[in-house]
Amino acid sequence: MGKGLLEFSEDNQGSAERISSLALVPPLATKNPYAESLCPNDIMDFLLPGGEHFGLYSDPYATLRYHKPGEGLRNGRFWLEERVDDGTFTEREIRLLEFLSTVRVATRNQIRKAVFKISDDEVVVKEFLRKCRRKGILCAFTWVSPLKSDRKKPLVYALTRIAVSAAQIVLKRNIHDDFWFQPIEIQPGRGPDMGPLFQDLISAELYSELAHIDRLINWQRTPLIRLQNGHIHHPTATFEVIKDVNDIKLFWLETIRVGQDWVSKTRNRFQKIKLAYDNVSEYQKPLRIIIVADGDSRISFLEELAKQYMPDIKVRFTTDERIIAGLGQDTFLTWDQEKGQLKAQVIRFLQPGAPGMTASEYHSAQFEAPDDEDYDE
Repeated sequence: MGKGLLEFSEDNQGSAERISSLALVPPLATKNPYAESLCPNDIMDFLLPGGEHFGLYSDPYATLRYHKPGEGLRNGRFWLEERVDDGTFTEREIRLLEFLSTVRVATRNQIRKAVFKISDDEVVVKEFLRKCRRKGILCAFTWVSPLKSDRKKPLVYALTRIAVSAAQIVLKRNIHDDFWFQPIEIQPGRGPDMGPLFQDLISAELYSELAHIDRLINWQRTPLIRLQNGHIHHPTATFEVIKDVNDIKLFWLETIRVGQDWVSKTRNRFQKIKLAYDNVSEYQKPLRIIIVADGDSRISFLEELAKQYMPDIKVRFTTDERIIAGLGQDTFLTWDQEKGQLKAQVIRFLQPGAPGMTASEYHSAQFEAPDDEDYDE
């Protein structure tokens, strides 16, 4: 990221101004960074206007491909019966089930940050995931695309049907069928669209970063929020983070991915967010709405849409690559209309090592082990 692109400021400065209600047309790219690929005809409609590559989880042509789809499938039932009979679920297995039954899919790096200790060696993480695949707990997939890149695609891990059954037993909660995957051989060009899974992956990336800095209190994927006007709203995700003692902040997360009719879909989405925000109870109002774009040069257009369709709502933008780089002073952004440049908006309590109570301290205070005298036997 070029240093000239950003100006740093406090997170409470600036306010959105209303702009014309005229229909907005997104700026188009003038060059194709994938010129050496077998590009679909409509690629210029989707490319970032700055001409850069798509973010890691943003390729609109990507389709799913399972990795070693037959691995471990026959072992899952035996593993579950053994664990239930003996009550021998390991702490690490339970943390993995809890994480993936919350975010749905995740990469190895995301699992490392959310499930393992900082001191755990990378070899330990890889071997644990290999064993889980052989046991039939996890399946793995990646994606294929006509757009060529030197960047290696990560393996993505998801729960098998047996693992979801285990999670329901251990965690004592119902888990939607969307959370288990059935690995199969898929013919080239016929795999499911990765768009919805990319939304889950960038959500999992933010989850794992918040867990890594020890601020995450609660995370809900596509929760149902009942509005005062009788309607319902489903953000991409909601999450609560702790700033300090008795100071927990709520955020809504929205992810914008390009594809067919993406501008109209984004416009409609912003209108629904505005309606939800105006009709939600005060305790459910978010401090900020975080919008994840597919790249820096998309943000100026999304800012214009946000000003037009959900004015007066405090919005912060970010991108796939900024979240992947780790939470820092330039993770969250706004667009400075006067200067025509991105401006970093620092959320100070979401920085590594920030002062204030951590999530671990919060949970420890909530669940201190009582003495025997505290029980009424």
